[in-house]
Amino acid sequence: MDVRRLTVANLAEYRALHRYGMIEAPLAMVDTEETDAAQPDEVVAAMLKRGDAWGAFLETRLVGKLSIDALPYPSLAHTFWVHAVYVHPDGRGTGASTALMRAAIDGARERGASRIALWVNGENTHAHRLYERLGFRESGRIPGGIFVGGKQCDDVLMSLVLE
Repeated sequence: MDVRRLTVANLAEYRALHRYGMIEAPLAMVDTEETDAAQPDEVVAAMLKRGDAWGAFLETRLVGKLSIDALPYPSLAHTFWVHAVYVHPDGRGTGASTALMRAAIDGARERGASRIALWVNGENTHAHRLYERLGFRESGRIPGGIFVGGKQCDDVLMSLVLE
């Protein structure tokens, strides 16, 4: 398993994996095919250019991805947010999720973060347990806060304080 920051050269495979994830695991994503299709490649390319995305590769194939960034306000620059975490079924059970998260946490720390936060679907128990194993703790919850896959689910805020 090779985990590394993604670049603009990974744009097509990043977008393809993201789109596949919305179909394969709709309860794991808040994005929809319609909103993703409306987002121009230039927007995703800019995120990749900033170094805000990480990928997990099995040999040369991208099987996992996430993005992590800070909001564009100086008062919030110390908190980085994890988004769009997805591992293809072929990459599950390989440690890809853990390796991606650890790389992103280390990368955020290097960029000056003192906290990392994320939202996770309350029904996504696998992801919730992964984040807890990495030290994240539930910080808040919005009952019925997201509507995905034809149902309302709790949106759970989790955060990690970096030492």
